Amino acid sequence: MTNSNDWANSRYQTPASIRAASFDRGIRGLDPDQVYAFLDRVADQVKAMESDLRDTRAELQRAQAEIYDYEHVGDRVSDQVVQMFSQAQLVAEEMAEDVGRDARERVEQARAREREIVQDALNTAGEQVRSYARAAQAQMQTIMETFAKDVDRLGITPLSDATTVPPRTNGQSPDGMSDWQVRFQNGSRPGSQGTA
Repeated sequence: MTNSNDWANSRYQTPASIRAASFDRGIRGLDPDQVYAFLDRVADQVKAMESDLRDTRAELQRAQAEIYDYEHVGDRVSDQVVQMFSQAQLVAEEMAEDVGRDARERVEQARAREREIVQDALNTAGEQVRSYARAAQAQMQTIMETFAKDVDRLGITPLSDATTVPPRTNGQSPDGMSDWQVRFQNGSRPGSQGTA
């Protein structure tokens, strides 16, 4: 049995120690049933307070753990953001290099194609010019042959068939033909060097 002095001197009472408390009896003492009922109620209140205190401490520990996690999550998020930014920057640089390299290749291909087109155009134009020159030369030959036949028919001796050529005076030959007529007769165009 616990003596009343022990109960009064104890610093903290547990629900069990409150229920087990006993008191000295006097002649006109208190009703023991009422005292023990009161002590039971106080013990239940202390027990409920201990339970609330444990719950409060557990909540506080959870809150502290969450705060700690949030603080470290912020650090981790910052690290992740920096890392993601660095990776994005590397990817952007690689993409820029790829685009630049692709653009250079396309420009080189375009230039090569341009050279091919120009060369083809020059070849085609050259062939057309040569074809035109051949056609013009054939046409000129035909005109000259027709002219020679006409001259033969008229009985005129062309200047080129003469053994000697008289000297010219003032751009005309002695037979009255102009310089261009002589060149034309000799198969030369005006402005080019013909045989006189």
